[in-house]
Amino acid sequence: MSLNTPAASPIRFWKGLRPALPASIFPPGWFLFCLRTWLSAVLALSTAFWLQLSSPGSAAVTVMILAQPLRGQVLSKAVYRLMGTMVGAFVALFLTACFNQDRVVFLGGVGLWLTLCTIVGTLEKDFRAYAAMLSGYTVAIVGISCIDNPGSIFDVTVNRVSAIVVGIAATAAVNDIFGSPTAWEKLASNLHRVANMVQRISRDAMAGHGIPDDMACAGLAGEIIALTSQVSFAKTELPDASVRLAGARSAMVALLEMLSCSRAIAAVLRKGEISGPVLNQIRSAFGDGTPVASPRQAVWDLEDLAKEAHAEELDRGPTLDEAWLIERSMALLSDARWAADGIDAFENGKRARTQAPELKIEQHQDVIAALLAGLRTLTGFSVAAGLCIISDIPSTYTALSQVAVILTLAATTYNARGFGMGALIGTPLAIVVAAILNFGILPHGADMPFLAMVIIPVIFGGCLLLMNPKTATIGFNAGVFFFVILGVANQQNYEPSAFIDRNVLYLFAAIVIFISLVLLLPPSANRRRFRVAITIGHDLRLQLEGHGEQAGSALISRHYDRLCKILDWNSYLPNTKSKVRVFNRLSSLDELNVELARARRHLQRAATIPAIRADAEAAFRSTVVYNINSALYRMRKHARILLDHAITLPHGEMATALAAVSGMVGAIRLLEHNRSALQIYDIIPLPDQQWKAF
Repeated sequence: MSLNTPAASPIRFWKGLRPALPASIFPPGWFLFCLRTWLSAVLALSTAFWLQLSSPGSAAVTVMILAQPLRGQVLSKAVYRLMGTMVGAFVALFLTACFNQDRVVFLGGVGLWLTLCTIVGTLEKDFRAYAAMLSGYTVAIVGISCIDNPGSIFDVTVNRVSAIVVGIAATAAVNDIFGSPTAWEKLASNLHRVANMVQRISRDAMAGHGIPDDMACAGLAGEIIALTSQVSFAKTELPDASVRLAGARSAMVALLEMLSCSRAIAAVLRKGEISGPVLNQIRSAFGDGTPVASPRQAVWDLEDLAKEAHAEELDRGPTLDEAWLIERSMALLSDARWAADGIDAFENGKRARTQAPELKIEQHQDVIAALLAGLRTLTGFSVAAGLCIISDIPSTYTALSQVAVILTLAATTYNARGFGMGALIGTPLAIVVAAILNFGILPHGADMPFLAMVIIPVIFGGCLLLMNPKTATIGFNAGVFFFVILGVANQQNYEPSAFIDRNVLYLFAAIVIFISLVLLLPPSANRRRFRVAITIGHDLRLQLEGHGEQAGSALISRHYDRLCKILDWNSYLPNTKSKVRVFNRLSSLDELNVELARARRHLQRAATIPAIRADAEAAFRSTVVYNINSALYRMRKHARILLDHAITLPHGEMATALAAVSGMVGAIRLLEHNRSALQIYDIIPLPDQQWKAF
């Protein structure tokens, strides 16, 4: 299926300029990305010089911070940068107006604001996190620069905000005119890619072939969840974004559900009690995995299959495992239809023919990690501010601003250590390059075209470092602060003493940043994995008590996101067999939470059917677990009763009952599998009367 471009693409006349270089050395699209960034920086600097802004280098810094390979990324980041800048500017004015007489109190207020923004930014995602960070360090950039001259705060704020707006406008204009790759095209490509992978897994599961292990499935689910970032990027590119992105979210939710269904089907075929005739009929109904024309028809066909199962043995009917397999096959076919319709709606801009019932995708939030990041920012900034106050050297406050910027930006990264190393390497690198330009090249030319030509290798080198994940932090620190280190101004100062004095402070800032991020409360992979495990145990205990989260797309997406977080932190630990065992156990425990929630959701719906209300209510009560053996007995008993009565129900009502039975069977399987873990980790709750006895 070909993509229908939402807007006419400009003619890309420069395609022939790209030299043929080995892909292993230069990533795809590197030349155009570097070219767009250079053009944006030149346009921003030219405009800032023309407007006689007091800090033209801030415009170029803005361009480097906004540098992203995709147009949607740039535009989204630009919008949030503008919002964050305005909030930060207002707070800077407020703090200066209230506390300009006492720099200790003023810097304390700045530190607390940085801490708050760090915490919010860590809990948020995508560029909303970036906006929170920006509103924090904008206060430091604007407010600290006027600490010795508070009367100039308004003029400085206007100039800094103007420079930032110029950088944003230049970046947006260049990326729009020269047609950078769009985020929506990348999203469409990735949707097709992950959909094909999930469909292949579902076909293998139904055929009884091996499917990827839990870690591989979690990794694939993580790729699906990660597409939420591309959805937010694409909002700024599509005129009919609401319709298209609703289709994309529907497809993503359906793909996550398909992945869960496939894993359940593989499990029941591997260990379940399934007769040959039933299995053959299910496989016949499934076909080659091609999405059915209507989810309702798929449900009806499999309902009829359930009625026909073991028709010669009316006293027994289908087994619980067969009911589980039939219902999961129903769900798989319906989800496949929703996924296909969602992708089609996203590509063609038409409302989806069928859509997943829920479109919410949630991610796991580590509140403790956010608080620790805030504490790390507060401590690092406080130490640097204390040294500035003790030294009583006015120029040291410039370095304090850099410390604030890097500490807040580093809070949103998984690898704070890497960011600290990036500052320690990137800052000296930028100083060396700036020294070469300041003393060896720039004195030979004084106009803007000369400056534009001189900075080509600097920007191209920074962008290449930025595109490589291993050197991204070095490229960011070197590229972003290069123009500040160079001291770009309307009247360039070539005095060696001024350059040295300025950059000694930046080296000092880099050292403080390194100590704060690498040595001070560094993120621990073991501790962060442990906190995810604690969250899983807590949520499971609530679910066993009957007070857990309701089933839905939010729960299933958070389940997979937790597993991805564990995978991320496992990558920082030594390769041992225990990593796999821990992951599999946590995956199984959290899946038990999901299955219990699913069972209760459908049991509540089944309780609205008069013919099985009493059975559904009794089955619902049996899902509360205080004793594993007792719970297993009661759940099997009531699931069997509910299944026997469900066979006689009409279409639609029977599907609801089968879904309830399926959820109960899935929970029974996982309870049996995790029996020892639930007892060892003390997850089984105590009944109310036992609590009262204490």
